[in-house]
Amino acid sequence: MPLSYRVKTVVELTGIPRNTLIAWERSHNLLETRRSAAGYRIYEDVDIAYLRRLKALVDDGVAISEAISRVPAPGQPSSTRDAARPDLVSGLVAALVAFDGKMGFPILRRVDQMPFAEAIQDVWRPVMFEVGRLWEIGEIPVAQEHFATGVVRMALTSMLRSLETAQEGSVEVVCACVPGEAHDLPLLAVAVELALAGWRVIWLGADVPLADLCALVATRTPDIVCLSAIYSRPSDEVLTAGRMVLASAPRTTVVLGGPAAAETHDHQGPRLWVCATAAELVRRWSVHPFPRPDTHTLATKAS
Repeated sequence: MPLSYRVKTVVELTGIPRNTLIAWERSHNLLETRRSAAGYRIYEDVDIAYLRRLKALVDDGVAISEAISRVPAPGQPSSTRDAARPDLVSGLVAALVAFDGKMGFPILRRVDQMPFAEAIQDVWRPVMFEVGRLWEIGEIPVAQEHFATGVVRMALTSMLRSLETAQEGSVEVVCACVPGEAHDLPLLAVAVELALAGWRVIWLGADVPLADLCALVATRTPDIVCLSAIYSRPSDEVLTAGRMVLASAPRTTVVLGGPAAAETHDHQGPRLWVCATAAELVRRWSVHPFPRPDTHTLATKAS
């Protein structure tokens, strides 16, 4: 089910003043306005992306009527979408490895106007893969790899922060890398996708000490802890980390992910899972057989 937003959140996510947004909708029949059961105007992720594209053009001096004619509305096909993604990826990689902000800026603006899920799947993941490949074969040094991943990190972090709108009672998930794991970008992309599903994400990032993670889990009792292990390490090491976290809270499910966790697949249990993608985790949780805590308010979790 798509994530829904109220007008106040749409204003925060797009930068379009509320009065301007309503005026655009009334004067130009901008969006097919939907309403919640309580009568509030609601928007979806595709609407946010559409509005961002319009605002970018208006900020560049294009009249709103002209901007609307240039940008396909949600549900309308775009003849350039399939062809644009490879160009965006190759152009962005070239700009990043050249430390060329001038070349990269217009590409980044186009990516910023895409729906978050599309941007991650069609641009940022391929960019991460290609930069990693170039580093592994020795075509770029560590300095370029760090610069490129830094840009990707800023983009994904910005997405995650803008999605901190989970409702009370949402699934709460802690995202952390196992001790010694410094590569957290794949998990960060997963965290954004979980936030898009309406989950409340607590982002811890790379190389989290197990003692600190277990203490947090014991205190908050989140629904899920996602543990990422990217680079090769003994499967027993990953399993041990997962089981230690599992023992910290009796109602928390621990999910292992990343290439280094693949060999732990046969060791799954009722609350110890191995999932390759955010979509797989969301689907699996939707048929979760165990009762969740009655409340998920911050006050309750902190008490």
